Amino acid sequence: MDLISDEFARPQTGIVVQGKGSEEIIDVINKESDSIIKILKKTELKEKQRRIRKSLKKDNSLQEKFGIKLNFPSAYRYAKEEDDFIWIRKEIPKGNMEILVYEVPISKIENDSSVIANITKMRDSIGKAQIPGPVEGSYMITEKAYAPYLFETEIDGKFAYETRGTWEVKNAFMAGPFVNYAVKDEANDRFIILEGFVFSPSRGKRDNIFELDAILQSAKIQ
Repeated sequence: MDLISDEFARPQTGIVVQGKGSEEIIDVINKESDSIIKILKKTELKEKQRRIRKSLKKDNSLQEKFGIKLNFPSAYRYAKEEDDFIWIRKEIPKGNMEILVYEVPISKIENDSSVIANITKMRDSIGKAQIPGPVEGSYMITEKAYAPYLFETEIDGKFAYETRGTWEVKNAFMAGPFVNYAVKDEANDRFIILEGFVFSPSRGKRDNIFELDAILQSAKIQ
C-alpha cells in the first residue's frame, strides 16, 4: 500500500493498493481498512480546518478563562459565558450546533471508578446545571439505553479521552449525537472539556459532527 499526495487536486491524499490478483488486493484492503479510513479522514479534517480559518470568531473569552485557543467560524456566537463555563452556538435549519468548554480536576475523571462512568456522570451534572430543556425540569443528559464509546487520542500533543455517544433531554423528547474530548493538562491539574453536540431532528448529522470535530481538534492549550 502506497500513499500519493496532490496527484489530481490539492489537498488530496491517494492510496494505491497493489496485488497479484483481485483476491490479494481485497485481502490488503480488508487488512488495512482501519488505516486507510484514518488516513483519509485526517486529510479531510485538515482541509475543513483550513476552510474554517478563513473567517474566525474571536476566542478572547476562551483564552482569558481557560488559557486555550480554539478556531471556530464567525457564524458561531457565544450563547452563555460564565467564569467556569462557555457555551458557543451556531444556528442551522431546524436546529443548532453547540460547543461547550469547561474544566474539571483530574481526579474528577481519573480515580478508582471507571473513566467512562466518570465522564458520563460529569456530562450529566453539567447538563443539569447548564443545559436546560424546553420544559420546566428538563435538561440534557447522556442517553441511558446505550453506553457511549470511549477512545484514547491526543489534542495539541496532550493525552485526551474521546467519548462519542447520544445525548437526550430528561423529561422531553429530544436527542442527538455528541463528541466529547477531555484533554489532560497535568501542569494545571485539570482536564479541559471540549464538547460538541447537534440538535437537528429528521436530518443527517454526519457533516455537522464532522465540523464540530474539526473545531474541537484545533484546540491549543497555552
